[in-house]
Amino acid sequence: MASSEGKATMGRNIKRYIKQNEITAAHLAEIIGVSTATISDWSNGKTYPRIDKIEAMAEYFKIAKSDLVEEPSQVSKTMMTDEPVLMAAHWGIDISGLPDEERARVIDRAKSYIEGLIANYEDRNGNR
Repeated sequence: MASSEGKATMGRNIKRYIKQNEITAAHLAEIIGVSTATISDWSNGKTYPRIDKIEAMAEYFKIAKSDLVEEPSQVSKTMMTDEPVLMAAHWGIDISGLPDEERARVIDRAKSYIEGLIANYEDRNGNR
């Protein structure tokens, strides 16, 4: 579950991108397939969108997913992908304060762990 700070950050970013793109919350709701009330809840930091909805918004706004989940001053355009930052934000974990080397180590371990889970699932279900 996302932290209340993460929900608030997401809400501010959604409002900013709605305004920048000169659309209404109702239009965004229609585009990504949710109700206007859901957009309102996200924008006001009451609830946090599922990953597929974050991806849909990022695609619609033509931005990185991290642009939605992080404070604008914290968004970095490094070689790392958005996914580890997105996962950390979704779970309410702030890894931005770690030194670059430690942050990279944490991200690599998380990626390895998840890749292992996926491989185990595929092996069990014959999906390879």
